[in-house]
Amino acid sequence: MRNQTKQSVKLALIFCGMLFFVCLLLGRRGRTKEIPEGEGISRGDTAILLEAAGAELPEGWAGQEPQAALTYGQYLELVQPLDVPAGKLPDLSAKYEESYVLLKEDWYEAYAVMLAYLHPASTVWESEVFLLGVDAQTRQAYTEEGAMTAAYEYASDAFEDEVLRRVRVYIQDRRLLTVVGELPGEHTLQNVWIMESGGGLLQCFYRQTEFMASAAQEAQRESVADLVFRDGAVAEVREKQEKINGRLLWVSDDRMEIEGCGVYPIGEGLEVYRLYGSLETLRKADLRIGYADTDYVIDDGKICACLVSRRENADRIRVLLKNTATGGNYHDEVTLTVDGQKIRIAAADLQAGERRSYRCAALTDKVVIEAEGVKRQDIAYRGTVECCHDGTGMVLINELPLEEYLYAVVPSEMPASYPAEALKAQAVCARTYAYLYILHAGLPALGAHVDDSTSYQVYHNCTENAATTTAVKETEGQLLLRDGAPAQNYYYSTSCGAGTDASVWQSGDAAALPYLQALRLTWDGGAAEGLEDEETFRRFITTAHEEDLESGEPWYRWTYTVETLDADGLLERLRERYQASPQSVLTKAGDDYYVSEPVAGDAAEGGIRELAITGRGPGGVARELQIVTARAVYKVTGEYHIRYVLCDRQSEAVRQDGSTVTPAQLLPSGFFVIETGKEQGNVVSYTLTGGGYGHGVGMSQNAARAMGHNGASCEQILSFFFRGCVTGRPDGAEEG
Repeated sequence: MRNQTKQSVKLALIFCGMLFFVCLLLGRRGRTKEIPEGEGISRGDTAILLEAAGAELPEGWAGQEPQAALTYGQYLELVQPLDVPAGKLPDLSAKYEESYVLLKEDWYEAYAVMLAYLHPASTVWESEVFLLGVDAQTRQAYTEEGAMTAAYEYASDAFEDEVLRRVRVYIQDRRLLTVVGELPGEHTLQNVWIMESGGGLLQCFYRQTEFMASAAQEAQRESVADLVFRDGAVAEVREKQEKINGRLLWVSDDRMEIEGCGVYPIGEGLEVYRLYGSLETLRKADLRIGYADTDYVIDDGKICACLVSRRENADRIRVLLKNTATGGNYHDEVTLTVDGQKIRIAAADLQAGERRSYRCAALTDKVVIEAEGVKRQDIAYRGTVECCHDGTGMVLINELPLEEYLYAVVPSEMPASYPAEALKAQAVCARTYAYLYILHAGLPALGAHVDDSTSYQVYHNCTENAATTTAVKETEGQLLLRDGAPAQNYYYSTSCGAGTDASVWQSGDAAALPYLQALRLTWDGGAAEGLEDEETFRRFITTAHEEDLESGEPWYRWTYTVETLDADGLLERLRERYQASPQSVLTKAGDDYYVSEPVAGDAAEGGIRELAITGRGPGGVARELQIVTARAVYKVTGEYHIRYVLCDRQSEAVRQDGSTVTPAQLLPSGFFVIETGKEQGNVVSYTLTGGGYGHGVGMSQNAARAMGHNGASCEQILSFFFRGCVTGRPDGAEEG
């Protein structure tokens, strides 16, 4: 009996143990994974990101509850058809049940992997931005760069909750896709313009963007301050009160000089604000040299902001007088005659930064300059002549009224014997050209708007003339305008019967300058069509066309023959062009594939096998020159570079009247065809048959002369060459 009892107890214990393990096993099988804590990713944001990466979503996915959180099961549904190799995406199965919300951190870890395999991954990237504001109606967002380039489009509604915060985002082109997460810590905007302050709010303007911000600290209205942001509000205001005013004499990358105040370094984060008219953020290049229309805000001894506070007429120009002997900007010694007194100034006499100004007592008297080079001996200048040492050497600057500057420009650019209406058209073009450089100086570090050479407009190459001065006076203040603003304008000597457009300079300006068109320069003035074709252009340029406005001009047709080709010389000129413009001299690296790389030192060995124009632009201008040597194939792009490479500096250009000229550096124009002479497979000579003189963009001066002789007015001449433009004063300019 006792043994039976022991056996029963033993069986009972075994049964209970087995029952315990069964229950334990069943319990474990029924237990679910812990729910991960954190922020989930929305269905809408996942759809935005996958579409940006080029992935196809399941049918109907994009329109289903975009605000709802994405579950792990839905994530699996999304990624299963994607072309991502097995095992590359993170394995989340141990962390999630299919019904659980997928956390942002896990989605973005997986998305980074997807981008490595989905096309076009290179157009989507991760970045950081500080949001100044969003417009929910237009779906536009303004980041710390403001609207200086353009506003961003935004896709995810999450951006509307991140204003005045620094966030990590995904971007595609100019489109903000989604918010990855908010970044901790403070963020500072430097040199913000405070428009108003009060009631715990700051009304601010920064980089073309106006925004409101909560702030515990008030600030002085209409002032500049650094704003420190924390959690979407201004935590600290650092105001800047010190200001100076005076004429801006020059500005470089890191310094500027204010007349009467001295030279100041430019602080980090410089901002430029136009306060008159509509409030606007400008660029440093918009500061006007020689004008006192701006207050400069100083912080820690540096200029941190510029406040352009009033409109001044752009009626004075500063011209750098170059050294005609060396072609450089600096002079060793000059002698000035002012009111009969001779003043000798040597560069060694001036200290770095020293400036001496000279002008005659009477407004109509002129300062006479004797300087290096015979071209400018005993030339008299209106206005003020400044001698200043910029730390490198002595420069001469002539500051004078714009209208008086034109008195010496127009006769230097167009013969005074031309018809009065053509001279007036030239005066309007020259005035507009100079006006644009007054607004945006061409030589800001030297304190000048332009120089007196062909780099800008020729000034004082010829003496003033009554006919050209009359043309300036009769068009006083008149500019060439497009939509109320000054129009970029160009002119040249003579056409071949056709002109071209601004694409000739490969600068991307052609689309922005639609009024500069490739025209047939006939009395009808239609478009120059079909001349991009090589054979069509060959027939055109090898024939004289009586209907062309300039068919009687010497430069209308010309030939240029290089009887003995110097391969070494041609390849050396090619190297010079590469040094000046690497992107314009390309070396063939494969089938129709070219790279920009230095021209080999032995490139001429074995000779030159081919010289050919392989591409033409509007109006037939040469756009691509192919040079085939025994060692490489080169492509030269751009009419200027082509004219440079093919000009050997020795051969003569024969004009259609039989007269000859030896071009010093450039062929007369880029409108030509080429014939080569060969021996044993190598080019040994070439002949160009061409027409015109100059780049071919804008107004042909000799065509303007022909129109003037035929009774055309200044306005008719200008509207012929600059389609859609008119003459007048720019919007906002005061009547003189």
